[in-house]
This record gives sequence, structure tokens and C-alpha cells, in this order.
Amino acid sequence: MRVVKLQSAAAILVLVSSVGLCCSFHPASSSPSPCRNNNKLSNTVDENAINENEKKGPSQTLKRIRPRIPVVQYHDDWVCVNKPAGMTVHRTANTSRRQLVLATLLKRQLARKVFPVHRLDHRTSGAILFAFNSKTCGLLHKSLTFVTTCSSGIEEVDEDQPLPEESNKSYIALVRGDWKRKFESTEIVTVDKPLRVKNETKDAKTEFRLLASSPGDESERYSPAACSLILCTPKTGRTHQIRRHAHSMGFPIIGDSQHGDSKINRWWRRNRSLDRLFLHCLSLDLPPLSTFDDTKHKERIECIAPMPSELIHVLEHEDMRNLWKIAKGKDPRLTLEFTDERGGAFGRNYRSSKQN
Repeated sequence: MRVVKLQSAAAILVLVSSVGLCCSFHPASSSPSPCRNNNKLSNTVDENAINENEKKGPSQTLKRIRPRIPVVQYHDDWVCVNKPAGMTVHRTANTSRRQLVLATLLKRQLARKVFPVHRLDHRTSGAILFAFNSKTCGLLHKSLTFVTTCSSGIEEVDEDQPLPEESNKSYIALVRGDWKRKFESTEIVTVDKPLRVKNETKDAKTEFRLLASSPGDESERYSPAACSLILCTPKTGRTHQIRRHAHSMGFPIIGDSQHGDSKINRWWRRNRSLDRLFLHCLSLDLPPLSTFDDTKHKERIECIAPMPSELIHVLEHEDMRNLWKIAKGKDPRLTLEFTDERGGAFGRNYRSSKQN
């Protein structure tokens, strides 16, 4: 019995080894064996997996296209840019990783470290200043907040020499409602109303000047198309100051989801394609930096950031062309075309390349 079992076991081993040799040897003229078919199947699966990875790869490795920041003025120590709407000035704890940050984009675009002098709301566009060093940033901030009633920050005050004119910031806003219906012939209204900021009440003052207004559909008592284009000049810098003061007058800014009217905003989004806050910082007019540092330039800083195309498109609607025409007649700055200074290679060697 033992001999029979051993012989049968040997026969099984011989059979297994012959099968293995059959699978490993396949002449070119012979028909494909089952083992070869299995190898082909495994190779096909691997190729499919590679193809799927190749299809997924580009979508995962696509780089985000960083928008270019329009440059209004470029100097050795500071730059003024035209901030697009929907962009945060600098990163905070509440800023997501996918959110565009103006300071980061500008640093990469100019290849220089930048220091924001002031801020604009996330949904506000327009002129904003950045310095290239901390000293200039401090001087620009003093110039930006300078008022003639307070000479703080000036090292030496010459009583015989008059102080320079105070700083001035101008914003363009489209507000809900017909201005003339409430204020009639009064074109300038000043709102002096304290605002609460971080559990603290602070003085706040804003001057509103009418450029043009439209009654909308006069057959309706409260027409959603009724609007007014106004020039806003804040005398102080509080959070959402212009938006809150405009709301307190009964003329909220169109597109303001926090201090405005959601129904009116929805109407303008559907009928005028306005899907953003209609608030734009048009110009900055600051005293010269030599007021605070004798080694700096003695010319006033005047920067104008023309309105972006999405806002002009709203004002060029057939029902608002008369309003837009009147406004441009009162303030010629509204006729300026959108600009972006691209001359020369900006960077740390800008001064030397400019002189050469």
C-alpha cells in the first residue's frame, strides 16, 4: 500500500511540473494557452487602470489661474492697484485656502513683499495702497488719516507755513431709490452718526453727493428700478461705514446683502445682471509724504482707479443712459478708461532699470 501511495504521489508531482512547463513555454505558432489568456487579462486591467489615472491626473493637477491685479501707479516705495471685487485684502483666520488674497497675488506678481496700508471690503473694488517697506507703510497710513484739525505725526510744525489739505477718499455707489424724491434740490447730505465697532461706539462721518438719479417706472409707487448714483466721501474709517450710513439715510447700496434689500438686489441681478456690490473706490488724494518725513517726495499722492467693466455695463443699460450721461458730466473722472500700468519689469531693481 505504501508503494502504491508513493507512486501515485510521484505521478501527481510529475503532472504538476508538466503543466507548469506547458504554461511557461508557448511557441509563436502554437495556440494561446489558458495561462497566457490570464496574463493578457491582467495586462488589460493594468492598462485600464493606467488610463483611468491618466484621465484623473490632469483634473487634479491643473493649476489655478491667478488673475492679474491692475496697477494704477508704481513707485519705488509704494504701489496703488485697482482691487477687483470678491477678493480679500489679506489672509485672516476666517480666510479659506481656496480664497483669493490680494496681498499674496500682488507679492507674486511684483516679486516684492507688500504691506497693505488700508483695507477695502471683500465685495468692494477700487484703489488701494500697498507699501514695499514698513516705514513707508506707516507714513502712508499717517497721510491717509491726516486731517487739518490734527497735526499729529508731523515732526516740526511751521506756523508760517500752512498745513497741507487733508486726505480725501472718493467712492462711487449706486443706491436704491430716487434721491430727489426725498432731498429735492439738496445735492450734498452729510451723515454724522456714531457706529458701533467691536462692542465700542465710535464717531463716524460720511458726505454723500448726488451725481444723477432715476425715478424708474413712475407708474409704480416704489419702483425697483429707481436708483441714484452718488459720490461718497468718508471722513472717518469705520467698518462698513459707507454701507451703514447709506442704509441709515434710507438709500441702501444695491447689491449689499448685509445692509441692503434682498428683493431689490434680486431684481437688479435678474434685470440688470448686477451680481456684486455696487461700491467702488474711485480715487485717493493724500498729503505728500514729506509732511511727515523731509526725505520723501513733496508732491501730493493722487490715484484714480477707473470703474470696472461690470459696473459700467450696468450704467450703460438703455434705461440708465441718461443717468450715466449726467453723472459723467458732473465728474469727468468717470470717463477715464480702465488702465493697467505694465511698463518695465517691476521688482526690486525697478529704480535702477528706470534710471538706465
